[in-house]
Amino acid sequence: MESDVQMWLIGSGLALGLAFGGVVQRSRFCMVAAVSNLVLLRDYRQAHAYLAALAVAIAGTTFLEVGGWVDIAATSYRSGHLSWVAPALGGLIFGFGSLLAGGCAGRTAVRAAEGNLGALITLLVFGVAAATIYVGILEPLRVWLTASTTFILDSGDASLASLLGLPFVLVSGVIVALCVIAIGWLGRSTRSVGLLAAGVSIGGLVVAGWWLTGYLTQDDFTTHGPSSLTFSGPLARSTLLVVTGNGGDQGFAVALVVGTLLGAGVTAVLTRSFRWTLPEVTHLPRLMVGGFLMGCGAILAGGCNIGQGLSGMSTVSVKALVAVSAIIVGMRFGLAWVEWADERGVAKFVGPPLATPDTVTS
Repeated sequence: MESDVQMWLIGSGLALGLAFGGVVQRSRFCMVAAVSNLVLLRDYRQAHAYLAALAVAIAGTTFLEVGGWVDIAATSYRSGHLSWVAPALGGLIFGFGSLLAGGCAGRTAVRAAEGNLGALITLLVFGVAAATIYVGILEPLRVWLTASTTFILDSGDASLASLLGLPFVLVSGVIVALCVIAIGWLGRSTRSVGLLAAGVSIGGLVVAGWWLTGYLTQDDFTTHGPSSLTFSGPLARSTLLVVTGNGGDQGFAVALVVGTLLGAGVTAVLTRSFRWTLPEVTHLPRLMVGGFLMGCGAILAGGCNIGQGLSGMSTVSVKALVAVSAIIVGMRFGLAWVEWADERGVAKFVGPPLATPDTVTS
């Protein structure tokens, strides 16, 4: 029975990854692009895509929870043990690192699958750094910081609704409405139907992840909890699997990474956009530093821009809200750093170009 469940989990992770990789490869969905496009070009298209994904993810996840389909409150995002320091610090580190690397977690994986060897280097360093702080020599530091800044909520639920003392459906509905209003009101001249569709699709995949792991693969003999799209933990486990042959009982997580790479790679080949791209030697230091900061920051924050930014936020979690806010601030700091370096003619050593095909999407 347990082996059957694991096969379902592996198949679910692979299917979600294939779909996610394909959508991101075609749309170039990326939070780094959303922030940089908005700040530098006043281009809201990527921001609209993220808001659309967020609205769909929250609406769908709320339906699953309120309807009793999936016990979303049992996820780590809503744990009653609340630490705001680790998500805030980790989010800042991740955000800054992703700007240096030139892409968020999901987009970096997709670019690697498209043949971008610079992104592949970043992804490998990301995985090693994530494993190092997850179970390696940096684990004690992470555990100490989290434990020393954690307090227990009386309600046992780290949802924003619980902390505000308001009905969960009301809080979720308000956030969804704000996302829709922002899409309709801000940057109307730069709206992209294609990117909005990509955002809706990715939000739907988040909901599908919760349903597949929290309902379809649950029975009286299983012990796994609900999970959905995320990359920092799965990359850490995938790295451990490759290095040690043991990634733990995490078939869904590892399959999600494999599926994303396959989905993006196959889509790139079919659309003739796959091409081997070598990074400039002078770019290697910032790609490796960016990957290292992304890996460490994501694990410390409890998730990356996808894990906390969409899956975590879909649960209306205070932890996710803190982490995502910090990620955006970290990206903005990173962009300011790159602008400073660009003015002094040293941007190639410390940051990516300010306008790339990934940051300007039609």
